Amino acid sequence: MGYRSDVGLCLTENGKKTLEAKLSELEPDTDKTKYVHDLLDAPSKREDQESGAVAWLWEYLKWYTEYEDVAFFENLLQDLDYNDYYFIRVGDDSDDTEVQGGFWDNPFCMCLTRGITFD
Repeated sequence: MGYRSDVGLCLTENGKKTLEAKLSELEPDTDKTKYVHDLLDAPSKREDQESGAVAWLWEYLKWYTEYEDVAFFENLLQDLDYNDYYFIRVGDDSDDTEVQGGFWDNPFCMCLTRGITFD
């Protein structure tokens, strides 16, 4: 089973260009490259044609930094300008959330929400 997280990532057009540059540095035909591309080809991928922004939502994912694909994205975040990305990770534990980046005014309205439901 393992610990799971929901992970969202939004990139501006500039952030997307940085991602593409990092992808071009990957060695072809390796497991790492395959796993990174598998994440990027997720069905939840969205693109905004007007702004050039792109976003992904991965649900119930093992987001362990020792995994090569996850390490790729963690390193990408370090190389991005603060305003060129918005990253959210919500873990299984109720107090396990992580938010990074300044692209909070993104065209996908991706944000971290908390609330109480009462019926």
